[in-house]
Amino acid sequence: MMAHLLVSWIARNNDFLTNEQGGFGGVNPQGPNADFHQHYFAAEDLEQHILLYADARQENHAEHLVAYLRRQHPGRDISAELLPLTDVIDLAEVKTKVETWLLAHREDELALFFSPGTSIMQLAWYICHTTLGLRTRLLQTRASRHLVKGQPGLTEMQEERSATPVTAIIREKQLGSGRVTEPAQYQGHLLPPALKAVYERADLVAQTDKVTVLIRGESGTGKEQLARYVHERSARAGKPFLALNCAALTDSVLESRLFGYQKGAFTGADKNTAGVFELAEGGTLFLDEIGDISPAVQVALLRALQEGEIQPVGGAPRRVNVRVVAATNAPLEARCREDRFRWDLYYRLAVAELEPPPLRDWPAAEREALLDHLLETKRVDLARPIQLRLAAPTRQLLLNYAFPGNIRELENLLETLYVFQPGEELVEPAALPRRLYEPTVAGSSLRLADVEREHLLRVLALKNNVKRQAALTLGIDERTLAAKLRSYEQLS
Repeated sequence: MMAHLLVSWIARNNDFLTNEQGGFGGVNPQGPNADFHQHYFAAEDLEQHILLYADARQENHAEHLVAYLRRQHPGRDISAELLPLTDVIDLAEVKTKVETWLLAHREDELALFFSPGTSIMQLAWYICHTTLGLRTRLLQTRASRHLVKGQPGLTEMQEERSATPVTAIIREKQLGSGRVTEPAQYQGHLLPPALKAVYERADLVAQTDKVTVLIRGESGTGKEQLARYVHERSARAGKPFLALNCAALTDSVLESRLFGYQKGAFTGADKNTAGVFELAEGGTLFLDEIGDISPAVQVALLRALQEGEIQPVGGAPRRVNVRVVAATNAPLEARCREDRFRWDLYYRLAVAELEPPPLRDWPAAEREALLDHLLETKRVDLARPIQLRLAAPTRQLLLNYAFPGNIRELENLLETLYVFQPGEELVEPAALPRRLYEPTVAGSSLRLADVEREHLLRVLALKNNVKRQAALTLGIDERTLAAKLRSYEQLS
């Protein structure tokens, strides 16, 4: 049943008073959330107010605010909910969390109280309001104590949404349920827990028909597989799914592949040829390596996303109805700051973001389950009568290796073993590529302590020297990792 909800962040600095010692001094009756209830809540015909807070340490403050508002306004449905954020000024994180929360409440009418929160939180409300196609309103207030005669205290921000093709079309079988009932699957099998979160998020994204999607992640993590999953779970499932790798293509070739060309547009253009935008009409277009396109192509792609219109080379503009899912392993924000990628295109692409984890971050038991699954899958694909038999050391090497090429590298390696190994013989370590069992630096020691040191340093580098993340990947305590690193420095 649809509800009319008010949603806002708790304003730590404005919703509360401080005592003489700088500690908690009670709820501020003139704070933004208290002020809204005092002057505007009843007039807006709202049914419920959900107060969001970003840090579990704010729970006590949240409880005080909820209790105060309930005392002041008996009978109102007011509650607080933790929406955890590690960095309240990280737009990518805040927008992702807000977007997921809003999509989970897509059946409701949502009044987004814009005033409380950091500027990044406000920007996240704005982006989601203008791009997700949900039943949202942006409300802004002036504190009653600052009102000038004749000024409205409450204003609704009117923003143009039509430039962004994001009408929310929910599949008929999902209406009323709000969730996909079938369990998410990966390569025909129930999802491993390592992928469950990102595929559940993809389910939510799939239900909004025209929202553009940006999939981040390393090569080989299954970005195209995830894009296809979004397509197949959406209302566009019966229409085409086309994929185009944008890397290593010149501007002219990429433009003609994307938008098509008319006969005579250039030498060799001997017939009218449709581009992938037209060929994917009604369906989904997956653009891989989107971070590598040139500024000129970025402009044309931005127009296609904003206006739903393309212009074939040498031809007239025409309308298209395509959902774009883009993928990249490039740091797009950094490229935007370097003026190598357009901020406006970035925001158009990153309406909904997904990021499958690299294989090295999977728990050991799940990596082992994936190995067993792929051993059988490749046996069937390659029509082998029996499955490869791995010697214990071989199996351990496969489970311990970081696989920088991720699942794709593991799949390719197993295919190679099936091609060259007789099915009845044990696969010994010598059959594996040398990179799996030899140190990466020529002449390095094979002593266990040296191999451990090299592995720890490699994982630390992969995690950009963030010790907490490296320790999590290694499965050890952060203090243990720090102690080992100190011992390496002493030995050096």
